[in-house]
Order: sequence, then C-alpha cells, then structure tokens
Amino acid sequence: MKVLVFKGSPHINGTTNTIRDEFIKGAKEKGLQIEIIDVAHILLHPYLGCNKCGMNGRCIQNDEGNTILDKILNSDCLVFVTPVYYFAMSA
Repeated sequence: MKVLVFKGSPHINGTTNTIRDEFIKGAKEKGLQIEIIDVAHILLHPYLGCNKCGMNGRCIQNDEGNTILDKILNSDCLVFVTPVYYFAMSA
C-alpha cells in the first residue's frame, strides 16, 4: 500500500514532525510504502482561477502542483500531519 504523507510544519525538530516520524515508523513496520511531501518548504503557487486545469487537466503554473497531483492519484492513502494554530489546522 502506498501512503503519501503531507508534512505541514516548518519546524524541522518540532512536535508535529516527531508525531510524523512515529507514524512512519509504525507504517513501515507494517510493510507500507511511505513517501513524504514537505508542504511547508515546496514551491506551490496559489490558485489563480484561470480554469486551464479544468479544461486541459494540468495546471499552467510552473510549480510542484502537477507533480504532487500525480503522487496523490497514485497513492492508496493520504496522511496530513499539521500543527494546530489558533484551534485549526495550518493553511
């Protein structure tokens, strides 16, 4: 099973990443295939509303969005690991 983990904390040695590491350790012990995307440190532009992706299937922006979309579509499970700021998940 392919598991795609989205890491949302900018703090490399923070609590969120400690929790992520424990999840990954347990998942690997069960034989799961893990891939991590560090969303706090990738190039991802905001949505422009140009509707190109709705018409042609791919985003026109030159960032990591299309690569991430391919990884999402090829995964069996998505895991979002994020800190909680002001009682909500991080953006």
